[in-house]
Amino acid sequence: MSDGQALGREPAARGLNRRILRLAIPNLLASISVPLIGIADTAMIGHLENVAFLGAVATASVVFDVLLWGAGFLRMGTTSIVAQHHGAGDRAECAASLYRGLIIAALLAVIMFAVRGPIAQVGFGLAGGTSAVQEFAHQYFNIRILGVPFVLAIYVCNGFFLGTANAMAPLAVTVVTNIVNVGADYALIFGHWGAPALGVEGAAWAAVLGNAAGIVVAGILLLWFYGDILRTKLREPLLKAERLRHLFDTNINLFLRTLCLLYTQFSMLAMVSRMGEVPLAAHAVVTQVWSLVSYGIDGFAHAGETLVGNSLGAGQLASARQISRRLLAWGTGIGLVFTVIYALGLEQIAGLFTEHHEVVVAASGLTLVVALMQPLNAMVFVFDGIFIGANDVAYLFRAMAVSAFLFFTPAALWLVVWGGGGLLAAWLAYALMMLGRLVTLSWRYRSDAWLRSFIKAEPATISPP
Repeated sequence: MSDGQALGREPAARGLNRRILRLAIPNLLASISVPLIGIADTAMIGHLENVAFLGAVATASVVFDVLLWGAGFLRMGTTSIVAQHHGAGDRAECAASLYRGLIIAALLAVIMFAVRGPIAQVGFGLAGGTSAVQEFAHQYFNIRILGVPFVLAIYVCNGFFLGTANAMAPLAVTVVTNIVNVGADYALIFGHWGAPALGVEGAAWAAVLGNAAGIVVAGILLLWFYGDILRTKLREPLLKAERLRHLFDTNINLFLRTLCLLYTQFSMLAMVSRMGEVPLAAHAVVTQVWSLVSYGIDGFAHAGETLVGNSLGAGQLASARQISRRLLAWGTGIGLVFTVIYALGLEQIAGLFTEHHEVVVAASGLTLVVALMQPLNAMVFVFDGIFIGANDVAYLFRAMAVSAFLFFTPAALWLVVWGGGGLLAAWLAYALMMLGRLVTLSWRYRSDAWLRSFIKAEPATISPP
């Protein structure tokens, strides 16, 4: 296919918004439901007599959040690769990509289980806490780690679903996981419905049961809706070196990108924790408020992964461009809405998270930076989805590294570590990192390199017109 042919295949404008929303809304609902589990766990554990239970679950949950967030490349990488093979009509490689992803998930689960002791020791050592909190946290961790294989397999399955433009299946998996988790929490923490009252251990078993239910649903959906694809005869060995190399390159770049992002967030936490209890509490509140935008935009970012990947897999470069422009417009619009909301009501929103007036005042001092950054944040999140769909993940990692180490780190050192700045200075450094991401990703977007990143890597999958 010539570039002229590819660039000349514009999608019809009518229905483009409908296609985006059909993917974005279920993804948005699934994303929003994720933190509800943490809220339910906290609310139920918080009603137990020993306050150390709540600290233990909170501490162990942070360790799991970091561990599983770091493994998020399984979902993103699978979506990226499957979306392009799906767009190219390559059913055999869609199935093979699912199988390879599940193999990697199984190997990663074995590794995590083998090193669970050092993970717990390092994680809980950094988190601190009383001896009682540490003891209960280890109890929770040692049980919940049993559910990690289910979680990693769900990541791969959801990536496959999204790659084939099916956003309802991940929503169904998430809803069932959450319902089982909350129900099991109620039964196993307090001893209702004839179950034993296990307290902290009950919360851990509830998480395992929820994840087990989720992978069962994912398996049923795979067999029910994708049986014909899964039965497709593979054209080449499943563990072919070239395919594994491409999968490894995709996943390692996404993993390294996540590590850079974690570096900035832990650096923020380390700086703010030294400022005192009130700034730390205000930071926690603003972080939750800040994350609301990511949940609002995630649906559109995931839609970008699917639609851009499908278009490029089919060789429709102009379609990928037009879809990207529309996604960026949606993201910017939502970001502007959050700008108005935060500019007018950040203090009131912060008051919903805490009754401590001094914490609310400290959080409201960040109103200007939080409000003004929302459209830029939204564009960055959408760019992430676009480039993941294009499998331009090596550039995503480089852009994140540049933003973390050349934008955030110097600003944090200058404004906070050496300059003695407070909470506002720390958030200005973080805002500068987001600005760095916007600059580097926008520069890439203006070129055509991201449109051809997958085509160069996988020329055999692009079908002729």
